[in-house]
Amino acid sequence: MSNFGENKFYRWVLLKHIGSPNDIKGIHFDLLLEDKDFCRTWRLSDIPLLDGPYVDSICIAPHNLYWLDIKEKFVSGNRGFASRIKQGIFFKSFPSIESSFINVSLIWDKLEVDLAIDENGCRIFRKK
Repeated sequence: MSNFGENKFYRWVLLKHIGSPNDIKGIHFDLLLEDKDFCRTWRLSDIPLLDGPYVDSICIAPHNLYWLDIKEKFVSGNRGFASRIKQGIFFKSFPSIESSFINVSLIWDKLEVDLAIDENGCRIFRKK
């Protein structure tokens, strides 16, 4: 049963970040999930594929909400360039802020899917 008709929607965005000075590969992806007055954020090594394997992820400092609306922008402090590659909504079901592990339902490419971020990394998979 879908949660999307019953509760408040929250926003998420996946940004491609190039030219970050602390990024060995020169590119990574930032996954931002709206949470009250900021975005909980994870750095991903690749774009997760639907029903694909886990991708490496690390919880990083929260980002400002305005990143949910940015299409592309140079990052302050000469830290590269970020551009939006995906966005959508999700049903809020976060654990406490101290946890970097989550499991939420969201809309990904027009499908309701589950997003899991845990000790294995980040994965997107179809609802069963």
